[in-house]
Amino acid sequence: MSGRARAPEAAPEPALRVTGLAVPFGDRPGLAALSFTAGAGERLVIVGASGAGKTTLLRAVAGLAPVAAGRVEVGGRDVTRLPPERRDAVYLHQTPVLFPHLRVLENVLFPLRVRGVPAAAARTRAAQALAAVRMDGYAARDTRALSGGQRHRVALARAVAARPAVLLLDEPLSSLDPSLRDDVREAIVSIQREYRPALVLVTHDLDEAGLLADRVAVLVDGHVAQTAPPAELFAHPATLAVARFLGVANEVAGRLSDGGRFDSPLGPLRPGTVRATAGRAVAVFRPDAARLAAAHSSGTHASGADARVVALRHRARASSAVVLVGGAELEVPVDAARPPAVGEAVRVAVDEARVTVFPADAP
Repeated sequence: MSGRARAPEAAPEPALRVTGLAVPFGDRPGLAALSFTAGAGERLVIVGASGAGKTTLLRAVAGLAPVAAGRVEVGGRDVTRLPPERRDAVYLHQTPVLFPHLRVLENVLFPLRVRGVPAAAARTRAAQALAAVRMDGYAARDTRALSGGQRHRVALARAVAARPAVLLLDEPLSSLDPSLRDDVREAIVSIQREYRPALVLVTHDLDEAGLLADRVAVLVDGHVAQTAPPAELFAHPATLAVARFLGVANEVAGRLSDGGRFDSPLGPLRPGTVRATAGRAVAVFRPDAARLAAAHSSGTHASGADARVVALRHRARASSAVVLVGGAELEVPVDAARPPAVGEAVRVAVDEARVTVFPADAP
């Protein structure tokens, strides 16, 4: 029995597709030739420095900011020139505003009534949205009596009650105390899993991006410099500019040979990732890719480079030492209970597989 091979199924149309988008910053050039997609149920987090245009990008996708060029599609439909209410996308500002004269349930019902959803169906959907953010017991509550985290969750429920294809969140955790961030983060994940909109969230907080994202897009100089899952992005930045934005603290100047060996004050290394040609280059690696040992230690650290501790840094989650190696200052994790002394001679060893080399003159 013979048969013809089945043609491969076409990939599903992404919930959001942005192509060649250009958005000015007032009378100045702003975002240029931005292209990215977000699938239904996907969480795409956009990061960038303050002033990079993250909020402007979300507002342009929502139809709230002028677009100079490019195309925005939602569910395969070109919405570039449509008003916000016809885009099937909801934009939620970082400081949500609830109607003070309406109770919690009435706030969530409001967009459904505007869209003409029948009363019974609207109440069911509003109740479901409140349950998804664990606010179903607050339906009759005065919004002025809510905490900051509760207000954020009600605003989320209101945003998704209309079941948009695309949900745009602008710095949703930035104004919250640390104790409230976990609650709101869990609400974002829960409600997004429940209704599966394409979620596009902007933040300047890299920890937040890593916790929330399926993929992270990095905005640098008005364009998307790299898009990747968090683990890949943090381990393998595509450019030196991305590495510096991510706070990959350690940079060492040296020379790359034709054979791929990198020579520097750290000694000869065979980097795991090389994004440069032979000549002057810069090796970049995260602090946790390096280890310290006392200068007299033997074993695996013996092959490291001589260094001296010049400072200690103690943070809530970890401690580190700043060491001087041939004129380069490097940050290396240490045991907070037994840190080396400032001025102590040590040796530094680096995991070569976690080193990336860029051209010395890379932007």
